[in-house]
Amino acid sequence: MRSPLITGTLALLALGVGVGPAHASTTTVPLSAKTTTCTTGADDSERAATFTGSMPAASGTQRMQMRFVLVQRLGEKGAYKRVEVPGWGGWQKSDPGRPGFVFTKRVQALVAPASYRAQITFKWLDKKGHTQRTVTRTSTPCAQPDPRPDLTLAGLDIAATTAGQAAYTVAVTNDGHSAVGLFSVTVTVDGTVQPALTLGPLDVGERGQGTIAGARCTPGSTVTVTVDAQEAVDESDEADDVVQRPCQIG
Repeated sequence: MRSPLITGTLALLALGVGVGPAHASTTTVPLSAKTTTCTTGADDSERAATFTGSMPAASGTQRMQMRFVLVQRLGEKGAYKRVEVPGWGGWQKSDPGRPGFVFTKRVQALVAPASYRAQITFKWLDKKGHTQRTVTRTSTPCAQPDPRPDLTLAGLDIAATTAGQAAYTVAVTNDGHSAVGLFSVTVTVDGTVQPALTLGPLDVGERGQGTIAGARCTPGSTVTVTVDAQEAVDESDEADDVVQRPCQIG
């Protein structure tokens, strides 16, 4: 059965870098907010994102500052909302007199399914501490897909055997993001459920196949295949677990 959104506890690591004297590099530090790494996985320890802000000094700038805000969108639709993460509320400051400033923050144990961005506010200060300019940029998203498995019917072949009997060969794939153990598949013929077939385990992207011996379906009727008939697997999408196919006997 499908469970609510998976939750996790956000953890923070931060690293600040003040760019050295202008003659140390011929590359100008750009004004940008970037998602520099985005890792996904079935375990919350594998789900993480790193965001980096960079800014060049302006004329008369003594110090530069950045403030990071993490925003989250649960699921695949809806608005991004601010997430409170320890250590993300304050201003990060550059050393005085630097030609540029780069700062990176990493957040771990991300919730899935969800998407994350960093809203970074940049501030330039003159020698008196007055604000010269303030700009906000938003990084590209770090998408965290639902880590659960997703069983999908990949094929159904029907072959006549003895009088009134048929062999139903069923193929199922795991289209999700984690492995799945044993599960059952049933075929319903003319309103009667035939003996169950056990498949699995299946790794991500793996296909399993088996044959059910049962009553021959009536040409022109509909055969119903139920994947995970006993609802033993917690899937990311269970809307496609019951599939109807026409009775086509090969």
